Amino acid sequence: DKVVLHQVPSGIFHPSQRCALAAGVVVNPAQLVAELEKIRPKVGKILTPERLWLSARAHVITPWHIHRDERRETSSKNPIGTTKRGIGPTYSEKASRTGLRLGHYVDDAARERWVGRMLEMDPEFKAHFDASADQWKEFAAAAAALRPFVCDADMRIRKAAAAGERLLLEGAQGTLLDIDHGTYPFVTSSHTGAGGAMSSIGLSAKHVESIIGIAKAYVTRVGEGPFPTELKDAVGAEIAKKGHEFGATTGRPRRVGWLDAVALRYVVEVNGLDGIVLNKLDILSGVGDLKIATHYEHPRLGRLEDLPWDTEALAECKPVYETYAGWTAAIPAEGRYADLPPEALTFVRAVEKHGRTKVLMIGTGPNRNEALYP
Repeated sequence: DKVVLHQVPSGIFHPSQRCALAAGVVVNPAQLVAELEKIRPKVGKILTPERLWLSARAHVITPWHIHRDERRETSSKNPIGTTKRGIGPTYSEKASRTGLRLGHYVDDAARERWVGRMLEMDPEFKAHFDASADQWKEFAAAAAALRPFVCDADMRIRKAAAAGERLLLEGAQGTLLDIDHGTYPFVTSSHTGAGGAMSSIGLSAKHVESIIGIAKAYVTRVGEGPFPTELKDAVGAEIAKKGHEFGATTGRPRRVGWLDAVALRYVVEVNGLDGIVLNKLDILSGVGDLKIATHYEHPRLGRLEDLPWDTEALAECKPVYETYAGWTAAIPAEGRYADLPPEALTFVRAVEKHGRTKVLMIGTGPNRNEALYP
């Protein structure tokens, strides 16, 4: 079965695993309850507080945050392209030290105190609260269902690490959406790089054995922002159609472009990657000649081997490509790199060369067994 998850870690489907949402995430309570109910028939009695930990330190998305996000995106002349799910305003209040944490949300008295402070402090909040009583009622009602799962999840994770248990830290969104190291302001509101995982949990980097990046054999992006290798032609449309490139949360079509080795090198460096998993190589079968952007040309700055920090400068960059012969033979679902069509293997080696990283695995489909190894 295909199950699209928005907040619950995918490990929840494996009975031997324990899963956690750590302090750095933001949680929409009503949506999380709905997601738990959706997966409950698939996981049965194993969906328990012993197996799913929700950090009491995680911040809560309220109806007020969603309202603010929608209002900003729809009224702005320069929208960021957010999901309008309230994520940015929630992180904003977290930074302003006025946010609501999950541990206080599931405590009815503490939640009411927070609401009371907001009503006194912000007339716009009061207007929204009075006009959206049904939304706030649903928001409060979700607390009872989540209460058993809320705990000091971060402390439990650290204790597990100290005991020698193996941890897999799963991030959401790409490095170029990182609030500090991404294509600001066209970014999310949190740290999406590998370092952000450690600060989210309060876990020492000494515990990390390897850092593995996930890349596609082409590039996609949802929302606004500069995209030097974007394809706005029939080839891009064909790749998007074959790759089913629609946002998992919003359903919006993803923008598609050729693989950008400048951006890939930057991501490898920022995260300290030991290598990447290269997904969707099979989507490029039959597309024709393929391209990899090896560097940029900028009208004032000249040749650029590195990703510029300035988003406006990045928008002015023109990619310089190397072209590679495509292939028509099908990519095998399982096996070794040696089983690839020769042109496909040449393309993979070019990704390694220009991305300055190892391709540790090639993903060939959605199932766990659909992969090729060196």
